Amino acid sequence: MTGTPHNLDGAGLLGLPEAARQQHRITKRMLAEQFEDQAPADARLVTKAVASAQLIGILRPETIQVPEHRGTERTVVDIPVLEVVLADPTTAADRTRVTELVHRSMAKPVVLFALMPDGTTTLSLALTHVSRTDPTRSTSVIDAHVQVPAGQIETGALQLERLDRSDMWALYRDLVRTAAADGRPASTALPAAEAVSLRRGLTDLEAELITVVRDAKRAKNQQRRIELNTQARTLRAQIERVRDTLYSATQDHGGVA
Repeated sequence: MTGTPHNLDGAGLLGLPEAARQQHRITKRMLAEQFEDQAPADARLVTKAVASAQLIGILRPETIQVPEHRGTERTVVDIPVLEVVLADPTTAADRTRVTELVHRSMAKPVVLFALMPDGTTTLSLALTHVSRTDPTRSTSVIDAHVQVPAGQIETGALQLERLDRSDMWALYRDLVRTAAADGRPASTALPAAEAVSLRRGLTDLEAELITVVRDAKRAKNQQRRIELNTQARTLRAQIERVRDTLYSATQDHGGVA
């Protein structure tokens, strides 16, 4: 599937009501300053890799009519929605690292749309908790992180009105769960953290299959080719099992042939 162009309407993808929409520029320094003392290399990476950033929405009880969450592990009273344009050139590893740093830079869940140099948009979500080692309690620790090409998410699947509206943390976890399955999660009982783990495992298996299929085509020794083809069949079976757990049965999985 082709990627989503830079004019993707992140607010529209979420179905943000007008009351929740914002248009405020965020400086790179605001994103980097949390790391300047303890992790200057991370601060430099943010400064180098982020071309621009803006706040495009804030989810609050009064703007989306979802109650706040107050528990022993976390309090969630608002969730910012950010749009970050990443500079060219940056490596894939740097882009992933930068999105993680944005999530870590705030003591709350964040919805992040990362606009890539190639014109595609990635939705980045992270299950986090406030850092207990940060004396200011202004940063987060990432428990699970998922990045999904926004262009392959089922149309309408991430509309806030379709997600769990029990409270703000339930809403965010359901957003993570749904996004990890490209908008087609197999079950409402699938926890967000498990959905992220399945998605990461599926990505790894598909990458491994591509390598094995390529090596099998290049193998000159017949026995080696047989071994690689057998390994490919095993990987395909594993991929199907993960897909069945992650995705609904109606999904057109695509992926590796």
